[in-house]
Amino acid sequence: EKNTWEASEVFPKWKEKYPQPPDLIGVRRIYTREVDQPVLKANQALVKSIPMEYKNSIREHLFGVNGFFGLKMEGLTPNKTRRAQCANWLLFYR
Repeated sequence: EKNTWEASEVFPKWKEKYPQPPDLIGVRRIYTREVDQPVLKANQALVKSIPMEYKNSIREHLFGVNGFFGLKMEGLTPNKTRRAQCANWLLFYR
């Protein structure tokens, strides 16, 4: 089994728009336009695909688990925010 991008089972529009996978989780703190722009746009598309009633799924699923009682603004970075948004999409999609 290979650990490489395989687009055959990806949603058709996503496959067309992103023939190479955007690194939504592993991206580092490099906010130059050429590095950050593709990730930002892909993340925005992912978040846009979540229906409004599921936008806060991460809070609903994690509240009270292992001492989680919400997010604090001072600890958030763009990368942490994007990772949380990806987790929210996974909770919606499952």
